[in-house]
Amino acid sequence: MSLSKDSTRMQKPKLFITGINGKIGGILHAGLADDYDIWGLDIAGPFTDRIFAANIDEYERVLETFRKAGPFPTLIHMAADPRVQATWESVLRNNITGTHNVFEAAREVGVRRVIFASSNHVTGAYDGLDPDLFLHKQPDPRRISVADPIRPDGEYCVSKAFGEALARYYASRWDISFICLRIGVVLADDKPLGHPWFRKGWLSQRDLLQLVNKSMASNVVFGIYYGMSNNRGGFWDISNARLELGYDPEDDAADHWE
Repeated sequence: MSLSKDSTRMQKPKLFITGINGKIGGILHAGLADDYDIWGLDIAGPFTDRIFAANIDEYERVLETFRKAGPFPTLIHMAADPRVQATWESVLRNNITGTHNVFEAAREVGVRRVIFASSNHVTGAYDGLDPDLFLHKQPDPRRISVADPIRPDGEYCVSKAFGEALARYYASRWDISFICLRIGVVLADDKPLGHPWFRKGWLSQRDLLQLVNKSMASNVVFGIYYGMSNNRGGFWDISNARLELGYDPEDDAADHWE
């Protein structure tokens, strides 16, 4: 007997993605659809019966949207103003208030695991500040790890550091698993060419999907990890992601340059 489309969806674990229509949200939606019953929200369409229009700076709207989706154990929080040079007003509304709204609504509806899209820019100033951003002029050549103090390179990056701190609080206070991914350079065409810095910070779409899948399957209660492919000369230390999540990136930006 053949199963209906709805019956097939019901057999899959439910997953909710905020910012589902953005660049990375769209990659996750397409790449995870075979294994998950995916719901989401965004401020820009397209919208469906499972993808809702909602602005995360409105708490009641976020909560209403989560309740419409019904119980779901896992949330991927991608929604934010992604511009490194975003204004403080936008950062405050979308990335700070919005992230708090999403985490609180997730707690309210009983979410057990949150994957938070942080940013490599939380430690971006190790790589330089304007006008020397990405020029890697600091004298210390070692890879930056999650053990290094944060060193944001802008107000957008400060908002991502706030999200990591808020995740740590919610994990401790409310017993919700939080994994914060300091995502590297994800490209729409998946080709790390053009800027030399891509060789240091590229995260391929294939490795992004692996990292998120490993994060959702892990038993980590709280963790912060850099999202980077297996790049020769990479800027960040991903050894804790290998050890704690079982992340084993397959791609290397240098292969594209060669």
